[in-house]
Amino acid sequence: THTHTHRTNVRWAEVSDVMYLRAGNFIASSEIVSEPSTQSPIPCFGGGGLRGYVRTANQHGSRVLIGRQGALCGNVKRADGDFYATEHSVVVSPKAGVDMSWVFHLLSFMNLNQYASKSAQPGLAVRTLNGLRIPVPSAEEQRRVGLVLDKFHALVNDLTSGLPAEIAARRIQYEYYRDRLLTFPEKAVA
Repeated sequence: THTHTHRTNVRWAEVSDVMYLRAGNFIASSEIVSEPSTQSPIPCFGGGGLRGYVRTANQHGSRVLIGRQGALCGNVKRADGDFYATEHSVVVSPKAGVDMSWVFHLLSFMNLNQYASKSAQPGLAVRTLNGLRIPVPSAEEQRRVGLVLDKFHALVNDLTSGLPAEIAARRIQYEYYRDRLLTFPEKAVA
């Protein structure tokens, strides 16, 4: 079928070939407040998502964040605009021509927690993440996949858009399409 030939147009690369990964910066807990204010209007993200609000941003634009420490190690979130990323998160920026939505869904799909160190305090090393091999479709296919999965993601996560049974059905549909669109057989290297 046409879709099958379309699906084989993929190259395998390391994460570091298609995106920049960088740990966030330390900030003292005393500088993080729970509610936004005129003094501290900037959202601050740690390893498990929003931690509170701070005075200054260390990130600008659309980024993907990976939790790199503790129980939520490997969780993947999106952040936009001006924000602060703590040292407990890895900030992901796509390289030129790489679709941000595709990056978000691919990293979510990869179950990154499996690569965490097995110590008392699990952690993800940027070096480990950078070396992971991923299938990279064309820029056009990345955009298409990103748009399709964004629609499902919005349906699944917008609780006003349906009844629990419908949301559950959509979640299964989203996972099905995510698996189909992001999984490729890895060809043996000749």
